[in-house]
Amino acid sequence: MSNAGNPLVKKHDVDWNKVDEYKTGLSTKLRHEFEVRREAIPLVFVPGIMGSHLRRPGLPPDGKTDGLPNLRWSTDTGWVLSNLILADSDGPRRRALLVGSPRQTFNPDYLEVDEATPPGDGFQGIMKDYQEFLNKLREYKEWGELDKYFVFPVYAVGYNWTDDVLRGGKYLAKKIDTIIEEAKGVTGLCEKVILISHSMGGLICRSASELAGSRSKIAGIVHGVQPVNGSPAAYWRVKAGFEGGLLDILVRRALGSDGTRVTPVLGNIPGGLTLLPNKNYLTNNKEVGWLKITGSAKPIAPLPKKDPYQEIYREKARPKPDLGEAPSNNAYWGLIDPDLLNPDNAVVPGGNRRDRINADLNDPWPAYLRSLDKAESLHDLLSPSQGPLQHPQTFAVSGTGHDTAHVVELAIESNWVRSDSYPSKGFRGFFNDANGDRMQAVLQEPTGEGDGTVPLSSAEAVNVKGRPDPQDKSFAAEHQGAYGNDFGIVQEWAIDAIKTMAKHRYHEQRKGAAAK
Repeated sequence: MSNAGNPLVKKHDVDWNKVDEYKTGLSTKLRHEFEVRREAIPLVFVPGIMGSHLRRPGLPPDGKTDGLPNLRWSTDTGWVLSNLILADSDGPRRRALLVGSPRQTFNPDYLEVDEATPPGDGFQGIMKDYQEFLNKLREYKEWGELDKYFVFPVYAVGYNWTDDVLRGGKYLAKKIDTIIEEAKGVTGLCEKVILISHSMGGLICRSASELAGSRSKIAGIVHGVQPVNGSPAAYWRVKAGFEGGLLDILVRRALGSDGTRVTPVLGNIPGGLTLLPNKNYLTNNKEVGWLKITGSAKPIAPLPKKDPYQEIYREKARPKPDLGEAPSNNAYWGLIDPDLLNPDNAVVPGGNRRDRINADLNDPWPAYLRSLDKAESLHDLLSPSQGPLQHPQTFAVSGTGHDTAHVVELAIESNWVRSDSYPSKGFRGFFNDANGDRMQAVLQEPTGEGDGTVPLSSAEAVNVKGRPDPQDKSFAAEHQGAYGNDFGIVQEWAIDAIKTMAKHRYHEQRKGAAAK
């Protein structure tokens, strides 16, 4: 016999962790029905750099502004073909897409995530490659006993990866609050999320947890191939463009096949500079000096000795000596060639480029230093000398089996013919030795263990011995595709890590219930 609408029946909601508490004050004249509410633990995916689609704020993504698409970055094939490959996008155009006109410097509000309104699950704002794994999470049914207590809605949070990680962490912290409130409106019970990161997304997650005050709202963080202490690959790519063989030629052309295409972007955005090796970075051989100049009759000590910001990043790169300079003292090994930062910068009307009055307007170096300061500040906060800050419930996976720049080598040799410092997928720094002979330092191909982007030493910098299963692990996986179907073992590991964190949440809640 149905009790629907029966005034003698009173229904109650009770949270799963309070089912064994005594219920008092119940009327004996009514029949009481209790519905147990499961707890929502949203699974929130945070992508790596260039993994979020970006647009000009407040504008429809399918329109144009100043001759450029309002959608300023997308990984969809059609957008990449139209705006980066078929357009033969050079450095100035790439800079215009992501930073602005030649007269503009970095502005954190210049771009925003291209997501639906309201944002919903956030999937629109991230690259489609990630969505295969997220859909697998959404459809996953093998939670076992956890299914009695929890539901796991799946979200993605894209972010403005051109901006600095500190602001990115604050942005994620606000999204966590929104997601918790939305899930609470569905289940009635939601207090914490589980974050799943890829690459730079790990820095964003740690920033949200440890610097933006969200630790208490996070049940745990699953890190995938995180550049914890940065990667020399960021330096390599600024100098030479993105790596890759013949099969990756379209990818290289899209991301930038030489330093003249990469520097105008990565050199102007704090987000890109945050991926450089920080003060705590050690090579896979546990060495501080990761920039090595070899082949000289007089040994040159590796850099940095202590501080890469002062010794490498703030040193203006001069790839060629001045005429007649012998021996030359040009720092070809400095990170940024100032001439590449803003190659289309216009002279102030009526002014002279060399006028001291207009120097700051025409010189992109001060703007670069401001962005670098933001990256250094974030590094110092998130990775102090005693070790990287991290959430107490953390699991990390590293990728192996791919040649990775755990060091950067410039090999010195004599030079007779070549004069181009920025060939496709390469770099040559020229100098004159003590005898006045013309020499060149040639950037070598990456070697070392890692995922092709992040060396093992950096990805493992948050690893802690004694963590419960599935523990921190390393798998033969490539950086960008770490969560892809080609490496299903990483997906399985991530799901096991989520289960362990949910079990910890179960015991945490039961302990709290017992205490009451």
